Amino acid sequence: MLSPFTFGRTVRGAMFTDREQASAKLRSNFENRINTTLISPRRWGKSSLVEKVATQVNGKKIKVVQLDLFAVKNEEDFYSLLSRSVLKATAGKVNEWMETGKKFLKQINPTFSVGIDPTQDFEIKMSWEELQKNYKEVLHLPEKIAKEKDIDIILCIDEFQNIASFEDPDLFQKRLRSEWQHHERTTYCLYGSKQHMLMELFEKQSMPFYKFGEIMYLPKIEEKYWIKFIVSGFERTNKSITEELASQIARTVSCHPYYVQQLAHLTWINTSKKATVEIITQSADDLLNQNAILYYKETEDFSSTQLNFLKAVASNAEELSSKETISRFNLGTSANVSKIKETLQTKEVIDIQMGKVEFIDPAYELWFKKNVMKINLPNKP
Repeated sequence: MLSPFTFGRTVRGAMFTDREQASAKLRSNFENRINTTLISPRRWGKSSLVEKVATQVNGKKIKVVQLDLFAVKNEEDFYSLLSRSVLKATAGKVNEWMETGKKFLKQINPTFSVGIDPTQDFEIKMSWEELQKNYKEVLHLPEKIAKEKDIDIILCIDEFQNIASFEDPDLFQKRLRSEWQHHERTTYCLYGSKQHMLMELFEKQSMPFYKFGEIMYLPKIEEKYWIKFIVSGFERTNKSITEELASQIARTVSCHPYYVQQLAHLTWINTSKKATVEIITQSADDLLNQNAILYYKETEDFSSTQLNFLKAVASNAEELSSKETISRFNLGTSANVSKIKETLQTKEVIDIQMGKVEFIDPAYELWFKKNVMKINLPNKP
């Protein structure tokens, strides 16, 4: 029987839990043409949320176009991916893709090629020289198609922060904002895995995308939802776990969506009939061991004062800039603490929520306590 828990890919169906309020809000934004930026630490389920809502609204009057900029390294690749994705999502046949592309990309004059499987091997090629002069045609392509077909288009772009690595990123962002802000039938949903970079793009007044739309911050899924989800997952697969132990799984990894699913999965794998404290403890060790090489490498790159700062965070030191904490953990000066905090936040090692500094990756925090600080972790709920 397949595990009722999943991680490392988009979560769908019964494996998706909670997010009712976020789902309703995002759907409302889509249906009311409100641009939205989703921000949260990595692996909190943004892609799963967008896909869930996209499935709900996608139909005859609304077409959802989903792009992933993970492998897109420059402006030319962006235009190519955008054109191809919009054409494929808004038409059902290859001939229609080509006709629409030629109609609305006249100045660029693209060429099309189709492989054995046209749904997978469809490609569009455009001269970079012509693109540089006529990039607006590509940026307006979804809006023109939407108006002609009398539909709304939702353009969802994952890993949007990657545009910051393009050559002359400020100019490129200005181009996008300048054109997209006038669109009426095309709505944009922008998100990615690097929270700090997205906040730079959308929250700084000096940046082109400042006030582009509504910013939605995804909160953690509450423990009570995880308890119900985990217990139900075990029951569906003829195994059992108490609410108390389900709570232990969620709290062990601070209700982090990715790691709750992973730890629940490992616990399920290690359980023949009924989960126990010992099984959860062993499963947590398995989780840390799977990531150990990555964590060792990440830790090696920290300076001694950065390591000391993380020890202070792991020790729940309340005033990180106080004389007592600075002396106890050998952090130098308060100015040095501020610099370390900024550096680690930029590297997405820590996050600051309502003034409290915490590890972004709860599994790394567990590993750090166990292997760097030599703290024996409790084995009870």
